[in-house]
Amino acid sequence: MTMRWSAADRVRGQKNVLRRMSPSRWVRSSVGLLRRSNSHDQRPLRPASGRGFVLIAFVIALAMGVAARAVGAADRSQGAVKAGFLYNFAKFAEWRALPSGARLVFCIVGDDDVATALAETVDGQILDGHGLDVRSPQDSRTWRGCHLLYFADRETRQFGAGANEIGTLWVLTVSDGKGFSQAGGIIELFIDDGRMRFAINVDAAERAGVRLSSRLLGLAKIVR
Repeated sequence: MTMRWSAADRVRGQKNVLRRMSPSRWVRSSVGLLRRSNSHDQRPLRPASGRGFVLIAFVIALAMGVAARAVGAADRSQGAVKAGFLYNFAKFAEWRALPSGARLVFCIVGDDDVATALAETVDGQILDGHGLDVRSPQDSRTWRGCHLLYFADRETRQFGAGANEIGTLWVLTVSDGKGFSQAGGIIELFIDDGRMRFAINVDAAERAGVRLSSRLLGLAKIVR
């Protein structure tokens, strides 16, 4: 007799596996899941529909939510979860001014745990033909060399001071600071009902020349 697995069965199985994983293993597992979802289609991303997309979106959301709950309040674990989010954001973004073959630079301001976890996550990875670097810039004058720029909550004042200039640099800005997306940042991480979620300011993304996939937008709280 042939066993048939429903979409719900597959999701429950993924959920059980994720619960048993350490944060660092979860990061690499979620990266692999997202890579497989895109590996057979290298064309420009378009709005998707149907049960296949719903399942992919739900599994991604579930993976992120389970990991956020599992790590609790430990700073190191939270750093690994945030690093996973940052990599996934880059996976579903396109930079208008990124030359072919250029290295994609993640810049982390004010959070060594996130920087360390992200460096471990992207080590040896290639994203759409781009090698990946992680930096922790101390001088705002070096932000021009960043493609994804993450501000820890306590460092969002630096973003506020230079928001107008940053908005013209073709940089994907991310922070877990409250109100970051309303202040002109592109992606804001926040906790809702014990799960890590994210909001996207689509107008800020357009001004920055960063195109975000409909797959990512479908999981976000949209801010304008």
